[in-house]
Amino acid sequence: MSSKLLRSQTIIYHLILFFSFSLSVNYFVDLEIINYLSYVFFHLTLIYLIFYYFNFYLIIITFFYGLLFDIFLIDYISPHLISFLVLVIIFYYSKKYLINLTSTNISFLIVFLTLIMFISETLIANLLFNYPINYQNLGWLYITSLIIFFPSLIIFSRIDKL
Repeated sequence: MSSKLLRSQTIIYHLILFFSFSLSVNYFVDLEIINYLSYVFFHLTLIYLIFYYFNFYLIIITFFYGLLFDIFLIDYISPHLISFLVLVIIFYYSKKYLINLTSTNISFLIVFLTLIMFISETLIANLLFNYPINYQNLGWLYITSLIIFFPSLIIFSRIDKL
């Protein structure tokens, strides 16, 4: 299992996660699109990593990223943490069914799960902490997800070929 964790592709994906996390929590007022791109790219990378490079260390990693996103973005702990960990747990228990899917189906499932995660994070923040739902930001996240989905898959496939 440690050899799978230390492969060059996995290290690159973790560097992408760290870099996109860093960009998404540092708010650029003049370049707000950078925040949206990095936030969406983080989610796409995380879901891709869960599908293709799952190991138990990923549960710890998603825990820390969920915790840090909650602290830096909304000052409450749980929306990202809950949605990230629920995603990993659901994948763990359903991976025997998901393995039989084609790569095209998995690709569409990745973008669908990304959109579901945005909704769940927003709803959890609203229900638990009365955090207002910003439909404009949610719309920008959806649009950004659809725009960068195919370029991110191309990047991921090139990383996988290393």
